[in-house]
This record gives sequence, structure tokens and C-alpha cells, in this order.
Amino acid sequence: MRKYFYCLIYIILSVQAASGQSHGLEFSSHEVVPEKRTSLNLTPVDPVCLRNVAEISFDLMLRPNQETYFGYVMRLLTSDHQNIDLVYNQRLATFNFVVGEIIIGSFVIDSAQIFRSWNRFRFRFDEKKKEASFYYNDQLVSRGRLVLSPAPCCRVFFGTNSFEGYQTLDVPPMRIKDIRIKEDGQLRYYYPLSESAGTVAKDQVEQRTAQVKNPIWVKPRHQHWEQVAAFETTGAPSTAFDKKREILYIITTDSLYQLSLRNMTLSGKPYARSREILPAGNQSVYDHHHDKLYNFYIDERKVSTYDSLQRTWDSAFASTELTEYWQANKFLSPRDSSLYIVCGYGQLRYKNLVQRYHFPSRQWTVVPTRGDTLMPRYLAALGLNETNDTAFIMGGYGSNTGDQAVNPRYNYELTAYSIADSTFHLRYRLPEPTRQFCFANSLVIDSAAQEYYALIYPNNQFNSSLQLIRGSLHKPEYQLIGDSIPYSFYDIRSFADLFYAAVNQKLIAVTLYHSKDEISSVKVYTLDFPPNPAEPAAVTATGGRGYWFYLLAGIGLVAVLGVVWLARKRKPAKQATPLLFEEEEVKSPDTSAIYLFGQFEVFDREGHDITKQFTPLLKELFLLLLVHSMKDGKGIATEELYDILWNDKLPKDARNNFSVNIVKLKAILEKIGEFHIGRESGKWKLEALQEHIYIDYAQYIQLLNTPSINGLLSIVHRGAFLRTTHYEWLDPLKFDISVQVIDILLKYAAAADPHTEAELIVKITNAIFHFDNLNEEALLYKCKSLIHLGRHSMAKETYEKFAKEYRESYGQDFGKSFIGITQH
Repeated sequence: MRKYFYCLIYIILSVQAASGQSHGLEFSSHEVVPEKRTSLNLTPVDPVCLRNVAEISFDLMLRPNQETYFGYVMRLLTSDHQNIDLVYNQRLATFNFVVGEIIIGSFVIDSAQIFRSWNRFRFRFDEKKKEASFYYNDQLVSRGRLVLSPAPCCRVFFGTNSFEGYQTLDVPPMRIKDIRIKEDGQLRYYYPLSESAGTVAKDQVEQRTAQVKNPIWVKPRHQHWEQVAAFETTGAPSTAFDKKREILYIITTDSLYQLSLRNMTLSGKPYARSREILPAGNQSVYDHHHDKLYNFYIDERKVSTYDSLQRTWDSAFASTELTEYWQANKFLSPRDSSLYIVCGYGQLRYKNLVQRYHFPSRQWTVVPTRGDTLMPRYLAALGLNETNDTAFIMGGYGSNTGDQAVNPRYNYELTAYSIADSTFHLRYRLPEPTRQFCFANSLVIDSAAQEYYALIYPNNQFNSSLQLIRGSLHKPEYQLIGDSIPYSFYDIRSFADLFYAAVNQKLIAVTLYHSKDEISSVKVYTLDFPPNPAEPAAVTATGGRGYWFYLLAGIGLVAVLGVVWLARKRKPAKQATPLLFEEEEVKSPDTSAIYLFGQFEVFDREGHDITKQFTPLLKELFLLLLVHSMKDGKGIATEELYDILWNDKLPKDARNNFSVNIVKLKAILEKIGEFHIGRESGKWKLEALQEHIYIDYAQYIQLLNTPSINGLLSIVHRGAFLRTTHYEWLDPLKFDISVQVIDILLKYAAAADPHTEAELIVKITNAIFHFDNLNEEALLYKCKSLIHLGRHSMAKETYEKFAKEYRESYGQDFGKSFIGITQH
């Protein structure tokens, strides 16, 4: 009984955090090679039998900003060998409902709907009427005849599948959640797809297990911030966000950096001429209405505009004095073509001025305000609503007099500023928290939900952290959302901001820290929107409101689970359905791993794929250091490195580029483990300092000395060495490795017993074909081994595929017949 008590307590404590959480399964699609695409198999062991009137429903959303969308959303295979499919046709932008080889229904969904909202799809099968119906958001799309045997049993797949004869490799870039299977209106199976890790998904009714290959779980991406960029630069940078193209700009003294939220790539372009002075306290904004990037310095009342074609700023700053407007808030007003500056701190004074820069006239004025008094402050957050008529100012630190020496305190007021009549209106004051906090610079306003999102942090320690909150625009309450972000806070040397990318549905957090040696650290994090509530341990009280609701909800949930448990105890056990096929083993995500064989991939300490953080330049720099350090232990000469990467630049410029990119590379490698990059005897070397860091190329080099067939296969089954990476300097090494691998594998195949080790020989030949798809010896070994295993049709298919590729490559027929090959 004790375990049930603990279970009850756990559910009650966790139900608040669990309610309303984003969840689901994201499918890797055409952006990766076929073996890396995602599949969900609801029936890895037993099929599902659709008796009487049965339904299968699920929610779907397509991922934005992808090139290819064609593919199978769902494939249902009956025991009568009939396929029932939902396929997305990219060319026509339609979903097709297919039975066998006949399209019995098609429909189009508005792009804003399919990319930004969940859409309910439902299949209904009527055994007696022998009819299949397809619904979208409870509206009938099509209905057709379906030839089914009594109580047909089905295999159910989403995305790719490897079922013999019905394999599918094409899958649209999509997200799926809340799969329900009903029988005569009663819920029989429910897969919410609310897992956070692993390669299985659980049914919540009968505890069936679905199998997932290459999963990307949605829930942790709405819970945990992901660091997508980190680098160091000189001077005092500032940031701006283009919400139309969803590009984050980082403005530095000598370069403009851009982080695209579409593909998470960071790029930097040096200015045509460097900005000699970029004073601390400068800020930037992006006007998406006119596609203009502005950088401003309040103390000089000057706004500079960036020319992207000339790569220049139209004006320079002269001041080197400390600003009087640290941490000021700002917003662009399209209604009057102006930039507004509010609050700030400097020279021992807190400010509550509203300053305005009018772009057409280039005039800078102080705006007279009316209404409620705005307490002078800094470390506040500000956001503009969707209609661009009201700015909301939240919290901060200051004093009623503005004098730092007279009773400074924290502020938790939400104040609305009307742009039309320059009036402040106090909305409410939050209850005093048990632990004081300040705000990052911006509020993200959700006008539809009448809510705001903000980052808060304690300002009494250097090793601080940012925590996302969601609050109401009308009620004095808020909730902690997601996990925390490390934040180095040292008052005027630190800055944090928050943005929202609506198309990619991500929140973006930026932290800046300007050290005393004039080096600034820039870090960028993203979190999928809408974010999930904080974990139970992190949830803070918001005036006690809602506690009893969650308590009663928890008790009610336990009661429901008790009824289900009793019903299951009374229900007779089902007879197991025979296994119809076997799925290949699915491995867990890798951690602290670098793969060079097959597709270049890198995983951090937590198993997250961070490959995309390597820009083309960083990737080549990394491979030059890694490959040259490992193949002979010597490294690569500085001159050779510069000649490969920056042969069009002067030595001084090449050296500067190398220094900047090494800093970026080290920041990425820190996520994997401890590495050392240094120069010995004039050559640069890269070393992994921790044994748990897995590098398949290092393992391969070790295996050359002590060959192990299983060890080698575990490395090369991914594909040829850097298969999709093409550099002229890399070609000789790729050739040498191919020759080595093929030679070793053919020797094993020749020595293996074709009767007792046929399966091993097939694996060996498959690996050989990764390196040489027209290797005739491998063809002979594979065909003969398949025949020994009784797989005659697969042997014939292997031969025919080989012959076809041979003909396409050489322009003539392969000179050996299938009979000649297999009887050799």
C-alpha cells in the first residue's frame, strides 16, 4: 500500500507542471540521409485488430523552413496485404488518402494552419459496411470501399518503415502527437508521445510499447534551453532581432554577425571599415517595416544606420565616457516612425524619462508624459503589443526620487504606456516574492492570450541564472516556465534580452558579458514555443492560487487510474499474436561523440545533435585539426592551415580569422567534453582529454593495429569516411581509408565459413558497398550468403541492383549472369 501512497503524492506534486505541456514526436526528414530519418512503429510485436467500427486519430503539424515536404505521414498495412496511406504531396500542397493504389480523397490545408497549429486527422473503418472514411478536424474529407476480412489485423507506421515489400523512406518534416485508437467509441490505445528520451513510446491504456527510430522528442525542446551560439569578441557588442526574416544580429566593433533561426547557422561579415569606438551602453534595434538595422548611443543622441551593400555604418560615435543610460529599455513605433527610449541608470541616478528619436526629421526629444507616475529604474523589461499602440514596462530596480542614495528598491509593477497620448497607466503590482529579482531587457507580448514572457534573475551574485516566466497582462500572477540559463551578472557589464521567432516558434535568449580586459562573451539560447511549465522542484508560489485545483485534479487522476487498474485486473489476458516480422535494433542517442564515418555528426554530453553549430568554415577548420592530429599525431603546420582556409588573405588577416574561429570552435567543443588546441613545433594539434569522448576515426586507427571484425563493422556500417564532405585536401586520405577497409573486409569474407557465418558475410559485404558500390567480390559473397540463408529473392534483387548501377556507371551491361555469380 505504501507504494501507492508515494505514487499519489508524486502525481499531486507533478500534475501542475505536467498540465498543458507541449509534447509529441518530431520526424527527421529529407534534410538527413535515409537511415537517419524518423520512424514510429506502433506494432513492433503484435498487430492491432480493427473490429466493428474502429478509429485511428492523431494530431499533426508540419515543420517550417524545409526544402522537401513529400512523404508518408502514416501507413497502415492489413493482414490482407492492403495498404492504407496518408501521403503529403508537396507539388500540389495536398494530403492524399490512399487505399491500395487509388487516391480516394485529397484536401489542402492553409499554410498558416498546418505550420503553426496542431491539426486533427482521423481514419474510421467500418468492418460491416466495408468502408473507410477520412476526417480532418472532424470534417469528412472522403469515404470509400475497403475490402477487409473479418476482424482484420493491421500494422501501423508513421514516417519511414522497413516492412518487407512496403518499405517507405520518404517522410515529411512533421510533428505527431496524441495518437488514439478506438473500438466502437471506446478508447483502446492512447500514445500521447510525451516522452523526453529513449526509443520507445508507451500506450497509456494497456501499456503497449511502440518502437521509435531516430526520435526527436518535442517535450524537452519546450523545457530545456539549447545553446545555439557562443563566441567572444572585442569591445561592447549589442543585439537586434529581425522578426520578419527571423535573424538575430550581433553588432561588434569590426563585424556584423547574423544567426539565422531558420537553419541555426551563425555567420559574420567584417565591415568595410572598422568602427573605432562602440561605447559600452550602445544598443541596437531592427526595423522590419523598412528593413533597417540601427545602432544608437543615447548619451550622444545619435542613431547610426547600417548599409548592408557597402557594409558600413553611416555615422560614428565619439564618446568614451560611461553612459548615463545603462540597461535602458527601447522600442520602435511604426505609428509615428520613432525610436523610444525609457528609463536607464548612470551617474548614481535612476531615470524615468521617455525619449524619442523621430527618423524622418532626425530630431531627438524628451516626451512629456501624463497619468500614473513611473518610478525611476533600470533592469526592467519592456514589450510592444501586436497593434503597436501600447508598450508594457515590467519591474526593475530604482527609487522614487531617482537618487541611488535614497531608499533604492525592487519594483514589481506592470505599467502600460499609451503611445498615442503619452500616458502611463499602472495595471497592477505583483505580490512581493520570497527572493528578489530583476528583468532582462525585453518582454515578449502574446496579445492573443493577453500574456507576457520575461526573463528574471537575482542581481546579488555573479554566477546568476535567467529564469523564464509567463505572466498575465491583467492579473498580478506569474508562473515559472522551462529551466534556467547560466548568466554572468556584474551590473553594468552584463546584458540579457529576449526575442520571439513566430515562424520557427522559438524564444531566443541572448546574454552579453563585457569583461575588464575588453573581451565580451556572447551566448545565444533557444526554447521551442510554447514553453512548458518548470519542473515541480522549481515551481514557485504565485499567491497560493490554484493549489487546491491541482490537488483535487491529482486526486481525481489517481481515482481514474485506480478504476483502470481494477478493470485491467478483471480483464482476461489476451492471447499473443504471432510475430509477423522483426524490426532492426534501435540504438539510444550518442553522447560526447564525433562521427567521421558516414555523415559528419557531433553529439554533446547530453546526447543532443550539435552538428549544425559547425558552420562550413568551422567544420573544415575542425576537420583539418582533428584529422591531421590523429592520422600521424603530428598536427598541421600554420602555413598549410592558412593556405587552405584563407589563401586569399594577407597573413595578418588570416591570423586574425584563425584566432576568432578558434574561440568559436572551443565554445562548441566544450559542450562535448574537454579538448586542448595548441601548437607544438610549429604545428597545431587537437586532443581529446577525456576517455569518454568517442571519436570513430580514433577507434578506426586503433583497430588497424589489432583488427576486430565486429569493431570495424560497428564503425564503417555508417558509411564511407566523411561521405558527404568534399575537400581537395581530404581526397587522398579518403582513398587510403577506402582501400584499407575494403582489403580488411574482403580478407574476413574470404576466411569466413559460408555456411555458419553467412549473416556475418552479408554484414561485411554491405559495409564494402558503402566504400565501393561496384565491388564484384562483395557481390559474389553477398549473393551466395543470401542463398545459403534461403533468401533467394533478396539475392536476385542484390544482383539486379548491382547490374543496374554498373550499366549506369560504365554504359555497358555487367558481363556476368546471376547464375554465373551464384554457382561460381
